[in-house]
Amino acid sequence: MRSIAEYALKSRTNAIIATALSAAIPFLFWIAAAVVSVVTLRKGGKDGSQVMLWGSLPAIFWLAQGDLTPAFVIIGAYIMALVLRQSVSWSQTLLVSAGIGAVTASTVQWLPPELMLELAQVSREMILSDAELAERSGVELDQFLVGLFSGVISAVHALMMTGSLMLARYWQAGLFNPGGFQKEFHQLRLPVWAGLVLGTLVVFGVGITPEAIKWIPSLTLPLVFACIALVHAVVAIKQLSSYWLTAFYFVLFFAGHSLYVLMIFVALLDSSLNFRQKLAKSSDDETP
Repeated sequence: MRSIAEYALKSRTNAIIATALSAAIPFLFWIAAAVVSVVTLRKGGKDGSQVMLWGSLPAIFWLAQGDLTPAFVIIGAYIMALVLRQSVSWSQTLLVSAGIGAVTASTVQWLPPELMLELAQVSREMILSDAELAERSGVELDQFLVGLFSGVISAVHALMMTGSLMLARYWQAGLFNPGGFQKEFHQLRLPVWAGLVLGTLVVFGVGITPEAIKWIPSLTLPLVFACIALVHAVVAIKQLSSYWLTAFYFVLFFAGHSLYVLMIFVALLDSSLNFRQKLAKSSDDETP
């Protein structure tokens, strides 16, 4: 897929064509977002914005059809690319992604209210097997589930934005700085203040305000990515086989819901204790 980046970076016209074609084809909007991101990372916000505006015209068509996702992911990836270009910090960029997801969870109506309520009611009946309890708890639990669904959908969109940006950074590193993306990703660790803020909101958010249930899925994303980066860094520092990463992603794919809380906890600990530094030091001490 790196050939897409090579083609797009040759000229602005090429980039617009690559973006427009990708945005026009259903389910390939993430490639359009990656093209806009790689142009922004390499050539700056002005070039990136022009490619985004002209190349994303098909996304406006999907928007008119009621599908917000292509336009949202492309614009969000562009904003994140600007942040990454200026800060050269994945932690800051992921915090921006979490903020975008949290804000849109409270402001964007991804699905019709009737469908959201119907999904909430079906979920309530699955959660509460006792029919009388389900009937008695209906309204309050339905409102909670509607908020949770809104938050999850926004978090998925933030995840797609982040994935597109990471693909763009991978392209850029492959073309101009081999190994650079891997080094950046291995160093991804949230600052202590960010870990404390996110941890507090995730643990106590719903108690502070019921609206926080919409924000929590997006706010956990930086912590999850930080944990994944830590796993990659540990494998590299300890020079372990790539099979360890394969096993990790296998478990994450099939049992991610069970690992989610543990990953958040590990990321919070890492923001304070910096496991990479300790492991690197111990590895150096073990070297004869």
